[in-house]
Amino acid sequence: MLKEVLKINILNWIEEEFKPQFCTSEEFIYDDMESQSGYSLPIIYKTFDGTKKSHWVDRGHLYDFLYSTKGKGKKLLDFGPGDGWPSLIIAPYVREVIGLDSSHSRVETCIENAKRLGINNAKFKYYSAGDKIPFDDNTFDGIMAASAIEQTPDPKKILKELFRVLKSGGQLRISYESLNEYKKGKEKGIWIAELKNEKCRMILFNRNINKEFVIQYGITLATSKQELENVLSKKYDGISYENITVEFLDKIKNQIIDVNKLRTTHPSGKTYVKWLEEMGFKKVIPSYSGGLAAANLYEHYKDDKKIKEVESVDKLIRPTVKIVSHLEAPIEKNPPITAIK
Repeated sequence: MLKEVLKINILNWIEEEFKPQFCTSEEFIYDDMESQSGYSLPIIYKTFDGTKKSHWVDRGHLYDFLYSTKGKGKKLLDFGPGDGWPSLIIAPYVREVIGLDSSHSRVETCIENAKRLGINNAKFKYYSAGDKIPFDDNTFDGIMAASAIEQTPDPKKILKELFRVLKSGGQLRISYESLNEYKKGKEKGIWIAELKNEKCRMILFNRNINKEFVIQYGITLATSKQELENVLSKKYDGISYENITVEFLDKIKNQIIDVNKLRTTHPSGKTYVKWLEEMGFKKVIPSYSGGLAAANLYEHYKDDKKIKEVESVDKLIRPTVKIVSHLEAPIEKNPPITAIK
């Protein structure tokens, strides 16, 4: 009980001391990041390495989106591409892919990455968060949305817009962050993000799992992520929400540049299915993740030295993902969802 009171006092202190105002996701974090992925993406930033599980998972997600949208040779929309993912890795397999993002910084990064990689059939476009999507009805053969819909001001409204620009018979594939994984003491959390110009942002999460929303407080500091992590590790022997006290924030107050807050809605799988069916999608299928399938394949083949190049890894992943991404999964597990218009 005492710890809970202390946590409430921290958020109250932030409110009283800085009077933070609500803003959009791009204002809160995405416009200030040089790389949303921390330059970690295989193919886009790094050479594919078959010894790394995360690289297998990335290929699994690629084929998940490709097969779930029936996108081979088609025109796709990537809603919320971040650093150009999955637009830039799926581009070789489709006729055209357009990435749409409400962050100018993210759009610029995507364009730069496409140019550096010599990819000509991937284009990126800005739209103002909450506005109508700037495409005509029935424009796209398929749509991908990777943990992006919950970052918008109104996820249900965006789903309606995605339905509008999707062709009849087209398929929408979405992955999302459900709050169910934060039950049993994980409702509150911390993340430190690296920003441009040797700054960082300490983000405190206050999750309301039952009502499916999160309030985030973003504290921008005139210090690097590494420097802040070093201070926290030295003082507390670790970085956790429980160690961010009013006393600590007061001590680093002179390094605080600004404080904002963000409210995001995080629909569960059940909520997504309900909304998608209400909107008129003919079929809504929660199915297994191609990324998870690729992770399991990695565990089975990780000691096989013959399977390390991207071509040999893809040869294993493709047929497996083609099957599992169409197998219905328990909605309680909040799996990715395919919706057919």
